[in-house]
Amino acid sequence: ARIAYAFRLATARRPSRKEAGVLKDLLHGRLDAFRKDRRAAVKFVAVGESARDARLDVAELAAWTTVASAILNLDETITKQ
Repeated sequence: ARIAYAFRLATARRPSRKEAGVLKDLLHGRLDAFRKDRRAAVKFVAVGESARDARLDVAELAAWTTVASAILNLDETITKQ
């Protein structure tokens, strides 16, 4: 549901089944990688103006940040009118 919501906010349409699947695969792959290397997750979410919320699981935050970045960098998102 989060992926569909983020995608819809960025593109003004629902993701296709294939698009949602690709984003889910990205989420699960990055979540596995960040859970194995928590230092990489901490480093990844340390970039930016706002400090991370320490109450959130850092691996999950980093994985969702990756998915959000992918959605926001779609050609369709960048050129949305």
